[in-house]
Amino acid sequence: MTPNQTLNGRYRVISSLGEGGMSDVYLSRDLILKRDVAVKLIRFDLQNDDKTIQRFQREALATTEIVHPNIVSVYDVGEDNGIHYLVMEYIDGTDLKQYIKDHFPIPYQKVIDIMEQILSGVAAAHAHGIIHRDLKPQNVLMDKNGSAKISDFGVAVAQQDQTITQTNAVVGSVHYLSPEQARGHLATKRSDIYSLGIILYEMLTGRVPFEGENAVSIAIKHSQNQIPLVRDFDPRIPQALENVILKATAKNPFDRYASATEMANDLKTSLSPSRADEPRFVTQSSNDQTIIAKASHFGPTAIKDVAEVKAISQPNNEKKSTSTVTKKRRNRHPLRKKIAIFLGLLTLFIVGIAVAFYLSFPKVVSIPDVSGMTQNEATAVLKKKNLKVGQITRTGNQKVDYKRVIETLPKSKKQVQAGVAVNIVISQGPNSYVVENYIGNSYTQVAKKLRAKGFKIKKTKVQTMQFDHGKIIYQSVVPDQVVVPRATTIRFSVTE
Repeated sequence: MTPNQTLNGRYRVISSLGEGGMSDVYLSRDLILKRDVAVKLIRFDLQNDDKTIQRFQREALATTEIVHPNIVSVYDVGEDNGIHYLVMEYIDGTDLKQYIKDHFPIPYQKVIDIMEQILSGVAAAHAHGIIHRDLKPQNVLMDKNGSAKISDFGVAVAQQDQTITQTNAVVGSVHYLSPEQARGHLATKRSDIYSLGIILYEMLTGRVPFEGENAVSIAIKHSQNQIPLVRDFDPRIPQALENVILKATAKNPFDRYASATEMANDLKTSLSPSRADEPRFVTQSSNDQTIIAKASHFGPTAIKDVAEVKAISQPNNEKKSTSTVTKKRRNRHPLRKKIAIFLGLLTLFIVGIAVAFYLSFPKVVSIPDVSGMTQNEATAVLKKKNLKVGQITRTGNQKVDYKRVIETLPKSKKQVQAGVAVNIVISQGPNSYVVENYIGNSYTQVAKKLRAKGFKIKKTKVQTMQFDHGKIIYQSVVPDQVVVPRATTIRFSVTE
């Protein structure tokens, strides 16, 4: 994008604010609301990458419903000539990473004040069922008044949308990654708590706790090594404040704070004189590891047991007297019975596993194409496919009529499990629209066209012999004026 270039006739680019691996951000001017905004664009070389577009749309969905002073607001999402963009609140300042470099050492009370703001924003996201999964200082913006705002929900996920298929995917920045994420397990709210503990560590020491030659070595340290003590770096740090870090970064998620609010409440009193003699925090869970047996472990054991039982019951080839043979046969019957019982139980066990696997195997359905339908029509079609309706997001669109479905997330024709929630994006009509000259045209046709764009239409009947019946002789909005359809009412005078 170049300066003065305009998206959808509304957002005029002023200058570049930064470039990332997935997107570029520009300071822009909202020509309708007369305010500065930050516009995030998918990089040109990734415009056709489905995964990047899904992450982009996920960021919009994750933050649209959350209104909080410590979370960057998303105002609009759209597409212009194949360019996907997000319109966000513009923060005139820097990110927390740079803030730490510029202001270190930061006074303890200031550290606590900033962390309480971040925790408040995270608590709001968690209350909406959103797990950020990539909390780090680079994703916390600091304005010139010292207020913190969380950004970049591109890898965030609704807690109810997580499935077992995600367990092998490591998501997040490695320096702030929780042990369970490093192992490829599902991220939870307590995973965000771990990342917050690392952020607090960096604010107090000016560095991250673990470094390494590569991402894998750092992830292993997060998984296995104890977090270095901040009091070894600065003995003046109160033990109670260090304890907040130790509890937040416990290896076992259940030893951490249960919520961001709980962590904030503990942090708030960490400088209190009443906690001056507080002992160092020690986790309550044991170090014993639980070994989970795999189904394959049962095979060799069962075979060995059967082999041993068969060996015991094999007949002796030596000649025996009739009485001895009779006695042995009598003794073999209980063994045969035990073998039969054992094999029967083993068969039932295998059949039971097979049945359980079959019953638990999810049914796969294809997401139907509901674009162009109303919300009610789309909901009915999705329910027939045994799919749930997820979040409803409304955005401006130059091509899709007002209150009609633009697309679904995941997209149509994608194979998903039955029962999955499908998010729907509804058109609010064009973000901006150039009003034409409708005088002399048929009111019925014009009104139908404009209502489909989102306009409100008012009609006043006028008696005159100069025009044919049903023709427009006056319009309240002058031609060539640029307006927002869903916020505009056009009044027509129509001949009887």
